[in-house]
Amino acid sequence: MPTTKTMTFAGVEFAIQDDPTKPLFFVLGIRKSGSSIMNSMVTALAKLNALQFVDVPGKLFESGVRVASWQHDAGLGDLLCGGNVYGGFRDAPLGIVTHPLVSHSLKILLVRDPRDALVSEYFSNAYAHKVPGAGEMRDQMLALRSRALRDSVTEYVMRRAPFLLRTIAGYDAFLDMPGLRLFRYEEAIMDKRTFLRDICDHFQWQVSDLQLDQILGWADVMPTEEDPQKFVRRVRPGDHLDKLDPEAIAKLNEIFAEQLDRFGYAR
Repeated sequence: MPTTKTMTFAGVEFAIQDDPTKPLFFVLGIRKSGSSIMNSMVTALAKLNALQFVDVPGKLFESGVRVASWQHDAGLGDLLCGGNVYGGFRDAPLGIVTHPLVSHSLKILLVRDPRDALVSEYFSNAYAHKVPGAGEMRDQMLALRSRALRDSVTEYVMRRAPFLLRTIAGYDAFLDMPGLRLFRYEEAIMDKRTFLRDICDHFQWQVSDLQLDQILGWADVMPTEEDPQKFVRRVRPGDHLDKLDPEAIAKLNEIFAEQLDRFGYAR
């Protein structure tokens, strides 16, 4: 029988299933690419397959631990055990990129048109993003919110573009790994049923039509109109075409030329 044990990383406790008879899995997503709903849906799928979903970055964030403090820390590898799905990643866990349990595991990565992701990030930081209750992360998030509210959408997007570029580049090593399947936001979020089926096929998990119906009953939220102050604000692709002028889009096309071509987005 699998056991659950408490393990500590960066001063934060995690409940980890320890089942050497089972593999482990990774769920990765570039920030503002639909990661929140993906992680929620995969959590439900994992439970149906007797696996523990471990949201490492989420718990660290809630405890006020900055990404820079854990992203390159090889100690994250001490949390890796069979029977778990390690998710919640918006930034690449570079400290474990060479860990054999990572390189030999099955993984998924969700990406999005970076131009849309930046527009989405503006509205999240300005209005909707969750702010920790205390600590350095709270101060950082409040500073981001204050700056976003002072900026126009275009000003914010152009200022933050280099940071998103660095985030995407952090996943380069993962893209070349065996066992990784890439998903694009534009198809995944607009057709969640197929997305979940494809995840289960890749991970060799089981899910019934009824179970999918139950998950999609709460997960498949598509706003009929845009509300800037809601976390699920618009969803539909192509937001940058409405929010940015042609000059700004042309500059972003230059900045993200390699990523747009690699992920199949038109310039």
